[in-house]
Amino acid sequence: MKIFYPIILLCLYPLAGLADLAYINQIPDFTQTDVTYSGSGNGHQFCAPVAVSNSFIMLSGRAQEQNEMIALLASSEYMNTSLKNGTGTTGVLRGVDKIAKELFGGYSKLEYQGWRKHASKYSTGILRPEINKLKNAISNRSAAWLNVGWYRYDKTRNEYRRLGGHWVTLVGADAEHLVIHDPAPRAGRGFSNEFVEYQTINSGMLVGGKEGLPVEAEGYLVLGRGFHLKSGADFAIVDGAVYFRL
Repeated sequence: MKIFYPIILLCLYPLAGLADLAYINQIPDFTQTDVTYSGSGNGHQFCAPVAVSNSFIMLSGRAQEQNEMIALLASSEYMNTSLKNGTGTTGVLRGVDKIAKELFGGYSKLEYQGWRKHASKYSTGILRPEINKLKNAISNRSAAWLNVGWYRYDKTRNEYRRLGGHWVTLVGADAEHLVIHDPAPRAGRGFSNEFVEYQTINSGMLVGGKEGLPVEAEGYLVLGRGFHLKSGADFAIVDGAVYFRL
């Protein structure tokens, strides 16, 4: 199991990036396959409830309750995580809404940027997650989670075909990186702040069987060096982002 150390190592970073890196060591980095309760499928499809629990453990200060929070978030009354297909954006938003009201009595903001299907009350109308918004999303009263799509690239058609997806916790940013806690075991079982390079796609199409596709690829963020790409995928593209503020 990954262990996190609640130490703010501000001295390691340049002064210009202090605010954006202030919480990277306070937010847990739980490995989804450490979920082992009966009916969990050993957590193989639990990236969403784990990613969200990372943030809410920090915001709520309930460090000893993460396993219980993950199980609650994955349940049918919250995210309704499928052991076959994981968790969609609709489920993530519903689960965040419900548990935030229970933990905090409410919140000031819960919204989505991206192309995936979601309830209109959370919609920003923005299909491409904005890098400036992502870089300012994390504080001691706010959180964000990225829905990363796995894509194979067809050079002859300039198409990115979606194979599946994954949820990760955004924990901070600096001038050149997004800092991520990735629940997948391929990211390692120890606590790790992953400083992930990114770039913006300038042409092509995102295609696949999900509602919301196809969509023009221009403007979407590709996660590069520092991110653990799933075997069989050529690219990790940020399909969407969920933003939360108390």
